[in-house]
Amino acid sequence: MKGLQTLFKPYEVALLVHTWESNIEERTGISTGQAYKFLQQTGESELMMSRASITVFLNKMVEEGILEYEERTGNGSRNKVYYPKMTREQFAQHVVETITRKLNEVFLEG
Repeated sequence: MKGLQTLFKPYEVALLVHTWESNIEERTGISTGQAYKFLQQTGESELMMSRASITVFLNKMVEEGILEYEERTGNGSRNKVYYPKMTREQFAQHVVETITRKLNEVFLEG
């Protein structure tokens, strides 16, 4: 999705696309560890990010309503597993509506 590159860093695009594509057939979440491994396996240097950066991005997508998460316990710790809250198409519509609303706020109401 070329438009994603306008809004996000390359690793963020890769994670969003991977999350959407992984959830086409069934609801399959992704943990921070799985996201980290996915990016490392690409072998592309621009996608190599720290787990902390990945966690910050995934949590930001939750705050924006793009992803949601469930907490799971395992190996003595709790982990967040992230799932898409909207499809790619819904996301595209969300972006258009958000940008339009913000432009109206700044230029027409401000």
